Amino acid sequence: MNLSEYRKKEKKTQEQFASELGVAQSNIASWENGTRIPTKENMQKIIAYTNGEVQPNDFYEVKA
Repeated sequence: MNLSEYRKKEKKTQEQFASELGVAQSNIASWENGTRIPTKENMQKIIAYTNGEVQPNDFYEVKA
């Protein structure tokens, strides 16, 4: 499950999710649109926050 899908499932805005994760809203937007990959520290926060529903591989789009 990607970050955007998880966030929408939980009915959270980017701003809410960012605040709860302790990052800027612009980071969430960049991660969701694929322009940036979370740092190791932020990746660990995301995995913990989502109880493993969002994993590192979910940030890499497989191109056919």
